[in-house]
Amino acid sequence: MIDKGSFRGVKRSRGVYVLAMALPVFASRASAAPELLVSGFSGDVVARYSPSSGAPLGALSGGSVNGPQAVRLGPDGLLYLANEEDDNVLRFDPETMYFVDVFVSSGSGGLDGPTGLDFGPDGNLYVGSFNTDAVLEYSGLDGSFVGTFVPTGGGGLNGPDVGLIFGPDGNLYVPSFWNNRVLRYNGSTGAFMDIFINGGLGVLPEPRTLIFHTDGWLYITSDSGNKVVRFNATTGALLDVFVDPGAGGLSGASGMVFGNDGYLYVTSWRNDRVLKMNAVNGDYVGDVVSGGIDGPTFAYFHSPPAPIPTVSTWGVAILSLSLLILGSVRLMRPRPARSGH
Repeated sequence: MIDKGSFRGVKRSRGVYVLAMALPVFASRASAAPELLVSGFSGDVVARYSPSSGAPLGALSGGSVNGPQAVRLGPDGLLYLANEEDDNVLRFDPETMYFVDVFVSSGSGGLDGPTGLDFGPDGNLYVGSFNTDAVLEYSGLDGSFVGTFVPTGGGGLNGPDVGLIFGPDGNLYVPSFWNNRVLRYNGSTGAFMDIFINGGLGVLPEPRTLIFHTDGWLYITSDSGNKVVRFNATTGALLDVFVDPGAGGLSGASGMVFGNDGYLYVTSWRNDRVLKMNAVNGDYVGDVVSGGIDGPTFAYFHSPPAPIPTVSTWGVAILSLSLLILGSVRLMRPRPARSGH
């Protein structure tokens, strides 16, 4: 006979004993660790690394990667890659890191040397065509060509680079590599607005990656300046040099990304390294990648989504046992004596 007093978690509810702790045990799918994706332009690979240890984790696989540049996560949850040497845009599954398809076909709409790409507020994909000094628009649904968003040389555009991005104000900001500027275009029409940053006189030679950070500043890598410079994200006014020229051996500052681990990662493409910087003061911390990748020009910090709870086998077993015990307790509960009629 079961001693109901031995069940400390048992309580009476409407005359029925319930095991308060009789809950299924849930097991979560193992949470994947964050990864640092680095585009090795000269080696035709997008390599994956542990941001904490620098250990290689493989690469994006499948498809034809040829001159990889910017990597962005699309609204559909897939990774989009500007494939410069093949004049197209590829998609990859962020869970398997395997090739899905060619999203924008080679040369579509006159695409020649895609470097930077970003999704606009309207959900369409905007791609910098480096060799034609233009920005082209593609359907965010099927990659079909929509039209020329920024015409050749519009606003003085000369070499739209990897950091092309829509800013917090909904407008498009494009690093103009060859004339040391960051140009701003209306995010709805593509009309030229202004030279947001004029990097002449050595302030920002050869701008590449742009990051509108949550601290209110705009961070920009300077390729030949071998540094990272900060500007007011609203006015474009110069704030300071955040990462000093050549800090830690920085040579060819191109890709850059803030990790969720408190560090800033900057690619140093001329010496095949990725440097880890203090995200607060810009000081060099150490190398996360030193060699083994050829011409790193872009960095992307991939944080896998939160794991989905699933009921484990043990959870099902414990739940079944709990229900069995509940039934036993209910059957053995003393019944009140019935009054005669």
